[in-house]
Amino acid sequence: MQIRKAKGLGALALLSAAALAIAGCAPGNTAAPSANPDDQNALPSTAWVRADASSVQDGGTLTLAVSSLPVNWNIYQIDGNERDTNDIYSTMSGGPIKIDESGEPVVDENYASSAELVSEDPQVVEVKLNPNAVWEDGTPITVADYQGMWKANNGSNPDYVVTSTTGWDQVSSVEQGEDEFDLKITFSSVFADWQSLLSPVLKASVTADPTTFNTGYTTQAVPSSGPFKVRSIDATAGVATLERNPNWWGETPKLETIVYRAVSQDQQGSSFSNGEIDAVEISANADLYQTAQGVQGAQIQASNGLTWTHITMRASDGPLADVNVRKAVASIVNREQIANTANSPVGVPAITQGSYIFMPGQDGYTDGALPYDTDAGAKYLEDAGYTKDGDSWVKDGTPLKFSVTVPADTATNVQRAEQIQADLGEFGIPVELVSVPVGGYFSDYIIPGDFEMVTFSWVGTAYPISSTRSLFTPVDSEQNFTGIADERLDGLWEQANNELDPTARLETAQEIDKVLWESVPIIPIAPLPNVWAVKQGLVNWGATQFETVDWTIVGFQNS
Repeated sequence: MQIRKAKGLGALALLSAAALAIAGCAPGNTAAPSANPDDQNALPSTAWVRADASSVQDGGTLTLAVSSLPVNWNIYQIDGNERDTNDIYSTMSGGPIKIDESGEPVVDENYASSAELVSEDPQVVEVKLNPNAVWEDGTPITVADYQGMWKANNGSNPDYVVTSTTGWDQVSSVEQGEDEFDLKITFSSVFADWQSLLSPVLKASVTADPTTFNTGYTTQAVPSSGPFKVRSIDATAGVATLERNPNWWGETPKLETIVYRAVSQDQQGSSFSNGEIDAVEISANADLYQTAQGVQGAQIQASNGLTWTHITMRASDGPLADVNVRKAVASIVNREQIANTANSPVGVPAITQGSYIFMPGQDGYTDGALPYDTDAGAKYLEDAGYTKDGDSWVKDGTPLKFSVTVPADTATNVQRAEQIQADLGEFGIPVELVSVPVGGYFSDYIIPGDFEMVTFSWVGTAYPISSTRSLFTPVDSEQNFTGIADERLDGLWEQANNELDPTARLETAQEIDKVLWESVPIIPIAPLPNVWAVKQGLVNWGATQFETVDWTIVGFQNS
């Protein structure tokens, strides 16, 4: 499963075909394309079929699968910080900044004519909003909407249960310039990833008060500012239908409707084969890969990704509160084997994830991971006070054992948990797999901290430094599920996010990585390339690492 923050600053989490997002980023430190043109195994940053708008059919319906419909349609509220929600929301939102194929932030002229850093001391950003840009009810997108974003997300009112305060908590004012379309954001301290705060934006009515922000959009969609708007939500059937937004001011979308259907991962292969959905995310699912290869005309696409699998440990109490126990787990679990099992069967390179901040191939990436070494694992356990008693590791008469909470019917997540179970079990540490409903995996277990170990995926952004902070610090961050935070991290992250010099910023980020590998709150496992199977003729949508989808030209190519 995956969690991700594809919004202002944050990360998305996923169940490895479900995930959470990460929020936060930094200009000048965005990831460069990781494909090496001299490497025959290298993957592109975008793998979808490109087509001019003139060659795309006018009309039609695109049907896509999600693991479940949103439990909260507000992606800036912690319960809305899921990848599926962000994916749906992307069709009905936008903002002054979009991301190009190389991972660079660029101005989206649908929403703004310019977005510039006009002063460094103090840091001031000025955005010239497009006066033609409106919400679905026809009211313009103005400075007032950004003022609402700042007040809701800056952490000054804890009643707003936000995904992340990163960046917004460094803003001292959001003011109107010459008119309501002249946005001026002044920072109290330097925030290098300022572009990440601009897109997307919520309507001021959504952020007006904590109750509306937190619970006002659990059964209805937030107002659209994009080419599509929600027409209907059938919670019983698990279907959300979107239609062209009649007040969209840009180019008319090619598609007439987009349907998101809740389909369990176990059923998505057959749904794709039967033509019930037009694409399926294969991720690391070998069965889906084989199924997709048998669908006539289906195209399998693979690009580099921003998703990385990991083990998150609840380290606030119990055996995992001891850093040596966490280091032991990191040394005993064979990450190389997990990566090989996940990636090789779907035709993509098998590599491990050695950084908490950067993806392999990104500028600044270094592999600081603890190596697979069971002898080292034994030494770490001995340092934690455990001794080997027969087939068990025991301390004060209590055998060491763990549990991993897994989402039901999510094959890749279960498979990874079973490999963790096998590695630790063979070493003498029994692991129980606790299966829970997929729909409540994050909201009922991960977010409340009701687990010992979990394994899902984080989905990053084009702003890797600032977006990952909330995963590790402070201890009460809405995205820090570990229950701990190294006291050195806040100062280092403040230093990194206040640094406009790219070289110095990367050096600080690498120091952060070293601290994280010393405390091991999370065990990174492997990056997941984006592997998709798409229906024949589907263009301008599919596997991509960074690129913002232009939903006006997504559709089916003319015959």
